[in-house]
Amino acid sequence: MGLIDWIFPKECLSCGKGGAYLCFDCKKTLNPHPELCPSCHRPSKGFSLCRACSSEEMMALEGIIVGFSYEKWLKKLILKLKFYHQHSVGEFLSQRAELLVLTHEELAKAVDENNLVISWVPSHWWRHYFEKGYNQSQLLAQDLAKRLRLPSFSLAKKRKNTASQLTLKRSERLTNLQGAFVAQNLDKIKKGSLILLVDDVTTTGATLNQLAMEIKKMRPDLKIWGLVLARKIS
Repeated sequence: MGLIDWIFPKECLSCGKGGAYLCFDCKKTLNPHPELCPSCHRPSKGFSLCRACSSEEMMALEGIIVGFSYEKWLKKLILKLKFYHQHSVGEFLSQRAELLVLTHEELAKAVDENNLVISWVPSHWWRHYFEKGYNQSQLLAQDLAKRLRLPSFSLAKKRKNTASQLTLKRSERLTNLQGAFVAQNLDKIKKGSLILLVDDVTTTGATLNQLAMEIKKMRPDLKIWGLVLARKIS
């Protein structure tokens, strides 16, 4: 047991049993998020865009892989990482993300072929350095990359300090993100790579899609997937 675990012992957020953020018995109660199209939210194998939505010009993502619904213990864990600087929670959550990657047919193949590059949704510099001191999506992405022994890069910066997407109506989310991101470091990515953009929570997928659009403006040869731990139902 490390010093941090001795001072702040881990306990199950569901039943209170000591030793882990989620005990073995409570893990068995989890229900995976259904495989849905990220645009219309109809059933779609592998979380990919359905045939109808894939023809839309405004969709730059191949799909968004979602672990669970944003509720119960997972909500508590994500909030601990997001607002309370508990970075050890990020290590636990990145284990969940690793399972999502390795059980997804297309991403698992890209891992085997060493053709997957991991990135994250950037935060604005003011929020990163003066409000929180870190970016929880970056922590998740970089720990996931270490687990999978894959490269990770910051592929965009956020130049506009936007309002939280969770506080906005569906119609307001797209305008909130216009001009928010600018792509960078794309010269480091080999042609035809598959990019995985990591975030903690999504509602409509607008943030991930806007980021993917900015990347594909510069590198249309890249295939881009999103991965989130949870989806909040709006």
